[in-house]
Amino acid sequence: MATSSLARQTSLSRKKSPVAVLLNPQMDIPLGERDIRVEDYLNDKIQTAADLGDISSLLASVELQKTQLESQLRHATSELEQARVVAANRNTLMMEQSQEFERGYANVLERLKIVTSSDTPEEAKRKFEKPLEKLRKLELAQAYVKLLDEAESLKRDAKSCLPGKPKEALKPYTKLKEIAVILPELQEGAEGSGVHLVKFIQETTDNLWIEMKKIMLDEFEAVLKKSKWPDASSEPTTEWSDCLEKLLDLQMPEIVAAREPLVLLPMDVLAKPFVQQFRYHFFSDKPTNHPTQLGNYYFEWFLGTVTKWQNFLRENIGPILAAHFRGNVYAGNALYVDPVAAFVTALLPVMKAKVDAQVESVANNPQLLSRFMLQLMNFDESIRKRFNYDGGNPDLGWKGLTWEVLDRWFDTWYEIEKKFALERYWDINKSPDSTVIDYDSSGPGKTKPTYGAIKVTDLIQTETLQYNKLRKFSHKMKFLIGIQAEILDLYYGRLKDSLDVYSTITSTVGRTIHGITKEQEAALQGIGKFETLCKVFGSAEHLISMMKDWSNEEFFIDMWEDLQERAKDTDTNAKLAGEMSYNEVRDSTSDAMGSESEGAVFDKTIESYEKLRQMAESYITQAVKYSFPVSFKHYITKPQWCTIGDASSSSYPSARTAELDGPLRELAQSMDFLRKVLADAPFRRIWRDALGSLQDLIFHDVLLRQEFTTLGAAQLRFDFEAIQTTISRHMRYGDGSTLAMPKLREAISLLNIPVDAEGDQKSLREVGEEIFADGQRTSDALESLGLKHLTNGEARAILAKRLEASTD
Repeated sequence: MATSSLARQTSLSRKKSPVAVLLNPQMDIPLGERDIRVEDYLNDKIQTAADLGDISSLLASVELQKTQLESQLRHATSELEQARVVAANRNTLMMEQSQEFERGYANVLERLKIVTSSDTPEEAKRKFEKPLEKLRKLELAQAYVKLLDEAESLKRDAKSCLPGKPKEALKPYTKLKEIAVILPELQEGAEGSGVHLVKFIQETTDNLWIEMKKIMLDEFEAVLKKSKWPDASSEPTTEWSDCLEKLLDLQMPEIVAAREPLVLLPMDVLAKPFVQQFRYHFFSDKPTNHPTQLGNYYFEWFLGTVTKWQNFLRENIGPILAAHFRGNVYAGNALYVDPVAAFVTALLPVMKAKVDAQVESVANNPQLLSRFMLQLMNFDESIRKRFNYDGGNPDLGWKGLTWEVLDRWFDTWYEIEKKFALERYWDINKSPDSTVIDYDSSGPGKTKPTYGAIKVTDLIQTETLQYNKLRKFSHKMKFLIGIQAEILDLYYGRLKDSLDVYSTITSTVGRTIHGITKEQEAALQGIGKFETLCKVFGSAEHLISMMKDWSNEEFFIDMWEDLQERAKDTDTNAKLAGEMSYNEVRDSTSDAMGSESEGAVFDKTIESYEKLRQMAESYITQAVKYSFPVSFKHYITKPQWCTIGDASSSSYPSARTAELDGPLRELAQSMDFLRKVLADAPFRRIWRDALGSLQDLIFHDVLLRQEFTTLGAAQLRFDFEAIQTTISRHMRYGDGSTLAMPKLREAISLLNIPVDAEGDQKSLREVGEEIFADGQRTSDALESLGLKHLTNGEARAILAKRLEASTD
C-alpha cells in the first residue's frame, strides 16, 4: 500500500501540467482525489523492495519541487499586482487629461465669445479672419521690403566694384541672379502671388547687367578713342589688354550660361565703328542702299573689311583670347579663341538686319529675289571658306544667314525658281533647233545629242547651282524632286512621245487607224527615219551620261548619303523630307534608298531613260533590217546566176551586179549617217544585228533559191566582196566577226569550189561526194575546208545549187 502511494506521488511529480501547477493542493484538490494521487505517485516510485532505500532522496526531491513552485507562485502574484496598479494609474491619468482638455476648450470658446461679443464660435472665427489676413500681408510686405532692400544692396555692391574689379562685381551680381532664378519657382508654390516682385527682381537683375556692361564698355571705348581706333597705324597698349581681359572676366558667367555662342564684349566694342559705317552706307538714303543693287555693295564691304583687319586681330587680340580661354571647354571653340571669327560674329547682327530688310524690299519682285538668294548663299559660303568660319559648330558648320531667311521665305523663293525653270524648259522645247542634232557637241565615235538635250542638261546644272549651297536637307530634296526631276520627267515624256509617234506611223495598224500625212511620210524616207530615232537615242544617251556624272559629284553623293541615313530611321509611312513622304522620295530617287545597296539620287530617272534608249536602239536596228528586203528586192530576183561561159579566171566578173548599186548606195548612206551620230558601241551593236539579218536574206533568198553556174557563183562572190567593202569603210572587224557575215562567206566559198582540181584544192565532184556522204564524212569535209558555221544540211543544200555539181 505504501509502495503504491509512493509510486503515485512519483508519477505526479514527473507529469506536471500547467493546470497542476496553478492548483493549490490544499484547497483546490478534493480530499479523495488527493489520496488517489498520492497512492499513484508512491506506486510509481516504490515498485520493489530495493526502492525503499531511496525514500529519503525521494522526499528531498519532492520538498525541492514544492519550494520552487511556491517561489514561482509568489513572483507571479507580485507581477499581477504591479500590473493592476499601473493600469489603474494610467486610466486615472487619461481621465484627468481628457477633463483638462475639455475645460480648456470650453474656456477658449467662452473667452472668444466674450472678446468678439459673438453668440457662436463660428461667428467669432469669421470676425478674426480679416485682422489675421492684414497681419499676414503686413508680414509678407516686410519680407518683400527686406528682399528689395537686399536686391538694391547687391546692386550697389556690384556697381561699386566696377570698372576696376569685374570679378568681384560678379559675386553680388551672381547672388542677385540666383534670387531672380529661384523666385519664379517659389511663386508657383505661392500660386503666383508675387508676380510683381518676380518681375521687379528680374528687371533689376537685367538692368544691373546692362549697367555693368556699359561701365566696362565705356571704359574700353575711352581707351580705344584715346588710341584713335580704328586707325591701323595705332599700336594696342597695355590698357587695351587690361580692358579686354576685364571684359572677358565680366562676360564669363554669361558665356557659361548661354545656349548659343555669344558676341564677345570686347569684340562688340571693336566692331562698333564698323557697324556705324555699315549703317551709314547701307541703311541711309545713299546710292549704295538702293534695293535694286541687292548685295552688290555691302556683301563686298563686309568681306573686304574682315579681310583687311584679320592680320591685325590675329596678332594683337588672338594671344589675349587664347590665354583667357586656355584650359577650359571653350578653348576649342573658334568663336572665342579665333579673333577673326569673333570679329565676324560681332558684325553679323547688323548684316542680318540688312539682309532681312533687303528680302522684304524685293519679295514681290521674283527676278530680284532669285538673284539676291543666290548672292546670299554665295556670301555665306565665302564667309565659311575665306575665314574658316564655323559659327561655333565644328561638326556641322555655320548655318549661314540664308538658313534663317529661308525659314520664312523658302516657299516663295522655291515657287519663283520652279516657275523660272519650267518657263526656260518650255522655251527650249519651242526653240527651232531643239530637235536638231548637234554634230559638234562631241568628237568622232561619240553619240550626238540634240541641241534640246544639251540645253536641258544645262538647265539642270544651272538649277543645281541655284541650290547646291543650301544647308537644310528638306530644301535640297524639294529642289531635286520638285524641279530637276520634274524637268527630266517632262523631257522623258517628250522623247517617249516621239518614239510612240514613230511606232504608230510605221506600223500597218497605226497607218490604218491614225493615217499618215505626206509630211510624216516624207520625213521617214531614206535616212529620215534614222534621224528621227537617233534624236531620241542621242538625247537619252546624253541625259544618262550627264546624270551618271552628276551622281558622282560630291554634292549629290553627300545628298544620297544623308538620304540613306534618314531613310534608315524613318518609317515608310512617315515624312522623310519636309512634307514629302518616304515613298514619294523613294519613287523619285532610287529603290536602293534605305537599304545597304549602292545607289544614287538619279537612279529612277536613269532607269527610265535607259529603257527609252534601248527602245530607240531597237527601232533603229529594226529600221535597218526592215529596209533590206525592200532595197535588195531587185537583186534578190535577179535571173543571171545561171550564165554559162568560159570558166577561166580571165572570164571572172570584174564588176558588181547592177541591181546591187542601189542597195549598196543606201547601205552606205545609212552607215555613214549612223557612224556620225552614234558612238562606236551602239553603232556596232546595231549593225551586228542588222548584218546578221542581211546575211540571212542573201543566204536564204538568193543562195538557196537560185541555181548557180561557175560564173554565177563567182559573180555572187564578187558581189559579196563589194558588200563587205562598203561595210569595212565604216567599221573595222575581223573575219570571224558577225559583221563579216561568216556564214554567208563560207556558203559562197563552198559554192565557188572549182570544177577541176587545182593544186591542193579538190574538185567540185570530189567535194560533192564527201559532202553528200554520211554525216561524219560530211563533217570531216567541212572541217578540212575550214567551214565552221555551216551545218551538214546547209552544205548539201548549197552544193545542190551548183549546176555543174548536179550534172555530174
